[in-house]
Amino acid sequence: MLNLIRISLLSVLTSLVLLFSNTAFAVFENAEEGAAVAVCSTTAAMMTAGGDCRVTPDKYQISVFEMGVCTSHPFTTDGTKTDISTFDDSTCSVTFSATDQTNGSVIDIATAVGGSIDLVGTSSRPANGIYGFPYIILSEKFTVGISIDGFDGNTYNGAANATVASGGTLADYDDLLRNFTGNNNKCQSGYAGAVIPIGTIDAFLTNPSLERSETTGATHYAAGGDKCVKNGRLVGIINLTTPFTISPSTLKMQFNFIVTNYGINLQDTGTNGYPNKYGSAPFSGTFTIIEAPAQ
Repeated sequence: MLNLIRISLLSVLTSLVLLFSNTAFAVFENAEEGAAVAVCSTTAAMMTAGGDCRVTPDKYQISVFEMGVCTSHPFTTDGTKTDISTFDDSTCSVTFSATDQTNGSVIDIATAVGGSIDLVGTSSRPANGIYGFPYIILSEKFTVGISIDGFDGNTYNGAANATVASGGTLADYDDLLRNFTGNNNKCQSGYAGAVIPIGTIDAFLTNPSLERSETTGATHYAAGGDKCVKNGRLVGIINLTTPFTISPSTLKMQFNFIVTNYGINLQDTGTNGYPNKYGSAPFSGTFTIIEAPAQ
């Protein structure tokens, strides 16, 4: 009898070992930040030959679905930013929710440089607390446009197919962000650690349910399409160098989009230092906290 029990126990243990050895664990991957892109020059060729540069857009239209603040990072618990599949809002307070949750609140940031734009939706005051992780949920589509004068005396216009040409046809380009890489048969659904004036910003590509795609596999990467299958949303999370406090005396919290010398990436695919291609580039931002005057 003892031998039978021992054999049975060993069989169960062997089954458990086989079960765990065949378990597939989710694997997520983040793109690494490349070399810093310089601001386009106005006193010489715009960029180094074969290089790229960033510039203020003439159009930078985005769709905002939600904004909020969190006390911990909603896409990581261990700091790797590759360990969570779905946005965790358990430590977050929503500060804005768009009325139209199909299309979002559509705004053109480029038209409001130095001013402000009202979003269409419901704004809410976050709970009192210390917040180090503001976030914004956007559509995957960035509609951008650019017309820029070069030091060579030519005007370079962006077209609807993402090309740029001297004297070319000016048209908006719909840039769909569906993968942070596009040439190595995998999905990189995250981009971590981009430096901005108030800290760093992480970005994650998700579906409308805020779920990330894994690195590989038919359900996560569209072969030939170079895109993550779970797409439609871009979640930006700022890691603040100095967290801010929402207190009983806080009257207003305002996020300031910065697209001056941001927003458009121009690329020279030739050798003359002037652009042949363009696309959207990250925006930057700051926060303003307004407190009631001391009594």
